[in-house]
Amino acid sequence: MKRLATVLAAAVALAAGEAAAGPGDCYGDSFRASAELRAAVVRNDAPRVNFVKNVTARTGCPAATEACRERAYLIPGNGVVVGEEVGGFRCAVYLAGNGQARAGWLPAAALMLIPPANTPDWTGRWTAGPEQTITITQNDNREWVLEGEATYGASDPERVRRGGVNMGNFNAAVPRGDVQAGTFMAFAEGPNGTLAFDTGGEGLCRVSLRLVGPWMIVTDNGGCGGHNVSFSGIYRQSR
Repeated sequence: MKRLATVLAAAVALAAGEAAAGPGDCYGDSFRASAELRAAVVRNDAPRVNFVKNVTARTGCPAATEACRERAYLIPGNGVVVGEEVGGFRCAVYLAGNGQARAGWLPAAALMLIPPANTPDWTGRWTAGPEQTITITQNDNREWVLEGEATYGASDPERVRRGGVNMGNFNAAVPRGDVQAGTFMAFAEGPNGTLAFDTGGEGLCRVSLRLVGPWMIVTDNGGCGGHNVSFSGIYRQSR
């Protein structure tokens, strides 16, 4: 666990305000529900696998050079979510048990992709830190029923004391047949019920979700609650 703490010394939060990813860059905003993502695990070929710098940090990176190597590293068996591959490196994010995350390039050869589940199961209580929770159940109409609750400031005693906590929520029912490949769903919350993601007027809460191994990637449009409230993040089941 001490070694994992070292990995997280340069933790990168997957939150608003992070630099936008361009070609040769791997940041937290690369991991959106709409992206093609896979689950992977660090192989046992080496005692550690170092992250590699972005091109904006050093010209010519990501590359297998000492100059591109980061101090932060993972160890065999660590699970990651991976996205695009550039020059033999995968954009990856590692999520620690305490909710902190580290995004960056990892050598593709050091990772083993995990096959998607044959029958993905969305049911359960999912959390992405202490202020984001989504509960998913099934109903008799073969729909996934989603209930989301999020806050901004509930972990700050001073904001709680002065009543400065902002809140947000959503409720949706998505037909199982509308879930693409069993692992991706998206919806808008209309005034009279759930709508297709790209329908309805302005100002609706719009959410997309993707199952990736044991994780659920969620992206919203910022319209699901008060100021700074967001459901975007990487969730784990916490039944």
